[in-house]
Amino acid sequence: MPAELRWNRLTIAAASEEEFLQAVFDYFPQLLQLPYEYVEVDITGTAEISEDAFRSIAIKLIGGEAAEKKMLIRIPPSVDRYFRHANLYRMVDIDVVTPVQANGKADPAAIKASIKAGRFEKKAGAKAKPAVDLTEKAPEIAPEPSEITPEAQPQKAQRPPEKATKAEVGYLVDVESGSRHQIKEKLVIGREAPSDLVFQIPTISKRHFHINRQGGGFVIEDLRSTNGTYLNGLPVHEPVPLRDGDEIVVAITLKHPKGARVFQFTTKSD
Repeated sequence: MPAELRWNRLTIAAASEEEFLQAVFDYFPQLLQLPYEYVEVDITGTAEISEDAFRSIAIKLIGGEAAEKKMLIRIPPSVDRYFRHANLYRMVDIDVVTPVQANGKADPAAIKASIKAGRFEKKAGAKAKPAVDLTEKAPEIAPEPSEITPEAQPQKAQRPPEKATKAEVGYLVDVESGSRHQIKEKLVIGREAPSDLVFQIPTISKRHFHINRQGGGFVIEDLRSTNGTYLNGLPVHEPVPLRDGDEIVVAITLKHPKGARVFQFTTKSD
């Protein structure tokens, strides 16, 4: 059998993409119905799959079918790039597992694939566990500091306070429409009121991010959004000072790989 559902774990060891897809459609809904708050999916026994086959799981996760569960997915290095490109590291725990040969050493081919995917540097066979980010849909428990390796910590937007642009008033420019929104003290962006600026786009959270006036300048902060806030290409995990020309992108998903909305921050009045 290419798949086995036992206790809170679904293990898929399919020999072909057809078997993999069938196992996902047959067993994944059953896994989500189990009376466990924390469930696991193990696809390390499956041969390399294409991005289209990977979407069979990704769409279920992004679509919210697993919203009520905390989930760990064990994957082979060959599919790590799909999970990273889809931004799923923000939504579930992901454990990249390197196969071990009979002699107890890591498979060189697997390590090479892992290095190519940007997962390993010096520690062959190390399991990388990313720092957990809390979201509206998938709240998670952060790992102990000893469990977080340097390779596992994603880059995040950082900037010394002195680099922030000083101004009494700031502006958030919607790149798509060209509209400008003045910021005096605080501006909240989200999908629903009471957000100050509302975009009725499903991938944008009810309260997605806000910009506050602070220390003579302005600071951006993600509000535990489901699909993330990015400042100049880096995820915002803590308050970050803003400066003229900064690009802000929200809700990067499979449906919106370049973001559901793009903004620019400026302190210039026109």
